[in-house]
Order: sequence, then structure tokens, then C-alpha cells
Amino acid sequence: MNSQNVVNPVHQLMLPTPRWAFSEYERIRHRLPASIRPDRPAEVTAQPNLGLLADQFDAFVFDAYGVLNTGDRPLTNAVMRFAELQRAGKRCLILSNAATASSDRLLSKYRSFGFALDEDQLISSRWLLERALHAGHRQGLWGVIAPLEANPQTLPLNYVSIHGEPNDNLRDRMDRCDGFIFLSTHGWTSNHQAQLEASLGSYPRPVEVANPDLVAPRDDTLTLEPGFYAHRLIDHTGITPVFYGKPYGPAFQEALARLEGIEPSRTLMIGDTLHTDILGGQSAGMRTMLVTEHGSLKGLDVRACMERSGIQPDFVAPAI
Repeated sequence: MNSQNVVNPVHQLMLPTPRWAFSEYERIRHRLPASIRPDRPAEVTAQPNLGLLADQFDAFVFDAYGVLNTGDRPLTNAVMRFAELQRAGKRCLILSNAATASSDRLLSKYRSFGFALDEDQLISSRWLLERALHAGHRQGLWGVIAPLEANPQTLPLNYVSIHGEPNDNLRDRMDRCDGFIFLSTHGWTSNHQAQLEASLGSYPRPVEVANPDLVAPRDDTLTLEPGFYAHRLIDHTGITPVFYGKPYGPAFQEALARLEGIEPSRTLMIGDTLHTDILGGQSAGMRTMLVTEHGSLKGLDVRACMERSGIQPDFVAPAI
């Protein structure tokens, strides 16, 4: 069968829902970090917002999408709260799984929203990937899955763009690659995915994924992200990608390194997703706060989600 005609009904033209996203995170739970902070509280403390917790912590690490913004819109009071904490002398970082934009572009974006950020206050999964590529040269020709506006030419490797119509020419490009880097799902469909799986099935090669998220909140919808397609690769080819970003250790290790001198227990990780922000923060020894008004759990029974997953933050609030 011609791979470009293979359609997986699970994600062809799919609009993800919070309920589906939570179930999908549970399905791949065994592939996520297993360590949960041993002193996690017996009860989750509900808060109206982040303000009442400011005196309890020296540093705050914020997820971006669903916490500070949705798509290109900053969330109400997020800019104010961030500035309020900084005026109080608190250390504040943004730890984002964003991978399409370079660090400079992402920094400019959040500054344009009104967040007063220095360069060392922003850690993105794109930055983590680029650091790894600089540290260890990738041999041969690598396929970068991303549109041209993601500026794949800034990556320090010999690359070919894996983007465009899923035809025989694209499959030929895939077959010539010595490895793949997944930056963005923009324009990526189940037909593209089928071609990639067929190419990797004929000759296994390494895959590196800058954004481990399964979904991301953009305005009032959820979008499928590289992590979703990466786990489909595991399901269908047995290839285990290298993941950058939350919930994996290197992202949180970098955050703690930038907060040198502050104990993890005096650091609060704030996020909208149990399986990335909260699980990853707990695995790093941080305290955690789940926000629920926007993001991947919007509209769900959050207490039921905590009970089902066993991932329990210290605090829960609608927003920061």
C-alpha cells in the first residue's frame, strides 16, 4: 500500500479535547518520569490565586501556555502577578516546551506581552535541544520536521526540511535522512506521519523531539503537538525518541541550575498539566501548583483526574 494514502482515524483532522488528552497522557504514563516527591501532601490546598503563596517560596517557575498565555494572548492578571513577584524580590523563570520559535523570538514575544524578562529567565525546549546539538555534533543529514518559519537553519547540523505535501518526493527526502528532529506539528497530518513511520520501519534511525507535549492550549482549543506523534512512533516502530522539555529531568535541572542557591523545596512550579508540569516538578523536588481555568484540564473534574493519575500537586487554583 502507498504510505501516503494511509490514514490513521485516531488523529486525522482530530480536534483534541481535554478528556481525550488526559486519557492519552495516562496511556503513555509508563514512559514518563516515575519519581514523585515522597513528601507530597495528603491533601491539595485550594487557593484563589498565587498571591497568598508568595511569602512561602523564594522562586517561581512558570509554564507558559495555559498559565501565562493562550496562543498569542496573555492571560488576565498574569503579567501583573509576574511583576508583583519580581518586585518582592522573588526569582521568576519561564519553563516552556515551545520549540517552533528560537529563544530570541520567544523572549521578544513574552516581552511584547508585558513580561519584564531577562534572557536567563526563559528556558525553552528549543533552547535545550540547541544546547544538546552544540554539545554533540550529529553526523550526516538530518530531517527537521517544521515549517520554514520555524527557522530550522539556525540548528547546528546539516539538515533537510521535512515539510510540504506528503508525496513521493517527501518520502525520498525522509529515506535519505540519518535522523530526524521534530520541532513543530504545523502542517503535519496523519499522512505525513504514516510516511515517517514507513521510512523508519524500513530503516530505524534516531529521532529527537523538542516538544514532548501531547497537546497545547491555543485560544479556546487544544492542538496536537510533537509529543503526540512521537509516542505514535514508539507505538508503531519501537523507536524511542530523545525528548527535551517537561516532564523530563534536563529541563528541570536547568531551571534549578539557574536558581542556584535556592532549594528545590523553596521553589514552586506552576503549570496547567498534571503529567508534564506537576509530575516533572515533583520529580525535581519542587513544590507544585496546578492552574485549571485554561489549558489541558479545562472543564474536567480536576480532583478525579488527580485521583486517577495519582499525581497530586501541593496547591490548585483557577489561575495565577
